[in-house]
Amino acid sequence: MNYISFFIKFLYRIRYWLIFIPLIITLIAIYQIKHSTRNYTAYSTIYTGLVTGVNILSESGMTVTSTTQNSMMDNLLNVVTSDQTLKNVSLRLYARSMVYGDPNKDNIYIKASNYRAIYAHGTPIHHLIDKSSPNDSINEINTYRNLLAYEKNEPGNYVYGIYRFFLPYFNRKALKTINVERDGNSDMLELSYTTDDPGIAYQTLKILNEEFIKQYEVLRFGETNNVIAYFERELARAARELKEAEDSLTIYSVKNKVINYGEETKQIAVLNKEYELGYWDSYRTNKSADHLTQELEKRIQLNAEIFRNNSDFLSAIDQISDLNHNLTLPTPYSEKPQLTLKDSLSSRLYQSKNQFDSIANRYGELQHSKEGISNDNVISEWLTQNIALEKSKSELEAMKKNKEDLDAKYSHYAPIGSTLTRKERAVSIAEQEYFSIMTALNNARLRQKSLQMTSATLRVMNEPIYPDYPLDSNGKKIAAGIFLASLIFVIFFFLLIELLDRTLRDSNKVKAITGGTTAGAFTRSFRGRYRTFNQTYTDMSAKALCSFASTYFKPEKNNIVNIISNEPGEGKSFILENMAIQFQAMGMDVKKLSWHDQFETDAKAFVQSLELPDLDNTGKLSSKNTVILVEYPSLREAALTREIMNGVSLNLLVADSRRTWQTTDQSLYERLKDMTGVTPLLFVLNYTRLETAEDFNGLMPPYTRLRKLFYRLSQLGLTAKDYRRKNA
Repeated sequence: MNYISFFIKFLYRIRYWLIFIPLIITLIAIYQIKHSTRNYTAYSTIYTGLVTGVNILSESGMTVTSTTQNSMMDNLLNVVTSDQTLKNVSLRLYARSMVYGDPNKDNIYIKASNYRAIYAHGTPIHHLIDKSSPNDSINEINTYRNLLAYEKNEPGNYVYGIYRFFLPYFNRKALKTINVERDGNSDMLELSYTTDDPGIAYQTLKILNEEFIKQYEVLRFGETNNVIAYFERELARAARELKEAEDSLTIYSVKNKVINYGEETKQIAVLNKEYELGYWDSYRTNKSADHLTQELEKRIQLNAEIFRNNSDFLSAIDQISDLNHNLTLPTPYSEKPQLTLKDSLSSRLYQSKNQFDSIANRYGELQHSKEGISNDNVISEWLTQNIALEKSKSELEAMKKNKEDLDAKYSHYAPIGSTLTRKERAVSIAEQEYFSIMTALNNARLRQKSLQMTSATLRVMNEPIYPDYPLDSNGKKIAAGIFLASLIFVIFFFLLIELLDRTLRDSNKVKAITGGTTAGAFTRSFRGRYRTFNQTYTDMSAKALCSFASTYFKPEKNNIVNIISNEPGEGKSFILENMAIQFQAMGMDVKKLSWHDQFETDAKAFVQSLELPDLDNTGKLSSKNTVILVEYPSLREAALTREIMNGVSLNLLVADSRRTWQTTDQSLYERLKDMTGVTPLLFVLNYTRLETAEDFNGLMPPYTRLRKLFYRLSQLGLTAKDYRRKNA
């Protein structure tokens, strides 16, 4: 409760500060707001399609995680606010403003005042502003190109400084205030730009939308295009190497007359097998025919001699041998048999055999054995074996030549296999590399098409609109906020002073600073409307103090009240006189004793000459209670004795509530309190505010409704009613 009462009194005490300071500050703020620059905001919305958009990868079943989507959106936001994008916006905006701006009239591009200021500032590059064409769009493009050509990465270059340093509306600091946010978790980007020029705000967002999409495409496609170009170069190289390997294999195959190495070598193996079988068959036939011929010749030596000497017989044998030799010659594996030639040779062989048989039969008819037995069978057998012998000889000779051909083929085809394997392996490796690069190239092109689809979805949904009206400045809210802030500041400022202040302003401060108790308070002398109540205030304060002091008096005894102070000029004499008046009004005998009234004006002499027992032993001055009021010099001028402080009814320490209670004052008070012992030592505050005196005297005039209300609130009488006035 004490804290609440203290706070209410505190607010009442600083009421004028609480009213006038916030009011003055608020009026100044309202004036500044009224004459401040009004801002305009342009808005735009861009649809990205990164989250819910359709592309080739999503259609092929490949999913994109939310982390990837968020990263893509973050990259998109960074592209919008990147220095490269904003730099291009800055130069294009400058070119557009200088081409379309009008020094005499505001338009949708720039205010006339801003145009004049910027144009005057850009004197070094006036020659770069092109207005030669009747088409301002062409002039804008030419001006932008001139700015790019003139720009150099040097601090002294004016075009370089447009974005980097000084030029308002076009520098980096201004353009970085463009706000770009993602609309929740959607595909939308919300762009807004606020400045004091509506044309600048509108044109900045228009250019930013174009530059942003262009920079995004360059950034995304630039990487993919470089990859595609790399794979195309590698694919061309792999194609050349594959062609060279295939051409080398073809040339080698043609040079060595190889069509199908596997089939050809297989046929050679088959021919070799047939050769082995035919050779051993002919060899066995030859040996058998030779042995039989020798045996038969022994039997028919004469007939044999006749037959051998017969030219027809020998001619037939030679002819048969030649025909058999020709028939046994094998045709090459790669050639088809010449059926007509073989048929002719077989026919001739058949005729020769018939002719040989007829010759043999004709000679055999004439010949007989020496025993007179016919030799037809022996001769016939001998002839048969002789023909078989010649046939086997011819076959063996043909087999020998065939063997040489087979050996030559083996020697030819044996080294070709390993070489063909190496060349085919080289072709296979080149082919695999070619296909691998082609697959990577196709994936890169698929990525490019997917990016094209993504970029196709990246478009402006809401074009920026020229802001016709400035933003609501919220002047009322700002003024109210400033008033509230200044009010709080004043409260906390004076509260801080209240906590740090060491003046004995009221009983609470006396208690907090000194630890002592306050007996009463006298107000200062007021001026203005309160000056007529000064004496009333004094009488009320003196009456309350005397009533409080009388509680310490003993009946039927002279009561001494010491009035002391730490410093001179605290008002002891004033309080003594008014207390004497009030005690007399209460029916008491009063004796005043002041060191000012003595002939010895020295303070120390007065203290030393004062004998309190003499004052107390004078007996009753009258039938009434006697009060002796003794005013002492200040403690700075003369030190009091323990006997003076102890042999009285009450000690009153008068303190000026306007001055600082110093450390020396506290030391004097502590020593004085120690000397008083059990005798009460109470403070009397002088020169106080009216509210402080009311803590001891009650409500003091004037009795206005407002003062009555405040007094009731300070006493926490929230539901109290004044029944005394009602009954009166």
